[in-house]
Amino acid sequence: MPMAFVNPALVGKVLAEDLYSDAGVLLLPRRTVLTAAHVNALRNQRITRVSIADDLSEGNGEKISAQLLDKGGDRESAFCYLDAMEQTRRLFERVDLGQVPSLHEFCQAFHALAERTEERLGLFRSLYVLEGADSYTYRHSLNVGILCTLIARLLKWDEERVWLMGAAGFLHDIGKTRVPREILLKPGRLTDEEFAEMKRHTVYGYEILQQMEGGHETLAICALLHHERLDGSGYPEGRKDEQIPLECQVVAVADMFDAICSDRVYKQRTSPFEAARVLWKAACDGLLNIEIVSLFVHYIAQLYVGAKARLNSGEEVEVILIHRDEPMRPLVRRQGEFVDLRCHRQLSIEKMLG
Repeated sequence: MPMAFVNPALVGKVLAEDLYSDAGVLLLPRRTVLTAAHVNALRNQRITRVSIADDLSEGNGEKISAQLLDKGGDRESAFCYLDAMEQTRRLFERVDLGQVPSLHEFCQAFHALAERTEERLGLFRSLYVLEGADSYTYRHSLNVGILCTLIARLLKWDEERVWLMGAAGFLHDIGKTRVPREILLKPGRLTDEEFAEMKRHTVYGYEILQQMEGGHETLAICALLHHERLDGSGYPEGRKDEQIPLECQVVAVADMFDAICSDRVYKQRTSPFEAARVLWKAACDGLLNIEIVSLFVHYIAQLYVGAKARLNSGEEVEVILIHRDEPMRPLVRRQGEFVDLRCHRQLSIEKMLG
């Protein structure tokens, strides 16, 4: 089990073994989710290091691997994804301890996975049938990097810019390593003070990437501005329209899509079709770049032809055809009959099944 120093970064992590005092008194049992009070108590006991459960080695990695294989992924791709998650975890933990790895180290963890996903789109489809919020931070970073690479290719950017966008998506949330874990992992609604601290992850990310060896200004700017919106309603600076670099607008689309499609501690995922609908509405309302959203939504929807899904009615269907005018409402097959979701507005695809 990995050992960790007793400091505020432990909050939200899980104790891997029973912890005893020098006198043999049980202080904390195995599987305790550590709080700030626990950390203070450990310091008072002059305990400097504790054994922490590794999210991936404690069964979550095996569970994710099994799901990827069950949903049509090949074994090599599943292990490539798990390896990237493990590398990401280790790199983020170093940032958490105040040691910022080089851009080269981060890119080694990410770009092999990005290339494999481009070669095997079945892996991409599998990402949005994974269940559970385990290792969400690492999965989200990887997924947004993959999505940014895809969007950059759809925009026909050159290879250097595509590579840079993948790194920007992968590192966009690195500032969350400085946000208290009790806020990141809180299952309920954040208070105004907690939300204000959560929003500071954009500034923290900018600061971290500014000091990264081999870093690039675009990466830092994307970390800072990926929550800005074209109508000025975003944060941290309330920028509008062309004040927001196009690269940041790409990350904003990828970030929102993956967040909607993934299980999180406070909500269950929904389908890529529902995420596409939310993105399209945000674009029509002037929040997101409509050109980026349109290209992305049409491409993503086509990837799910032939996939199984569940409607909000509870019925299982197969996606048969994507309409150009409304890609979020495809033609589906339900128990031998075809149902055009454009004509049945009360129905929607709630979850992908494989």
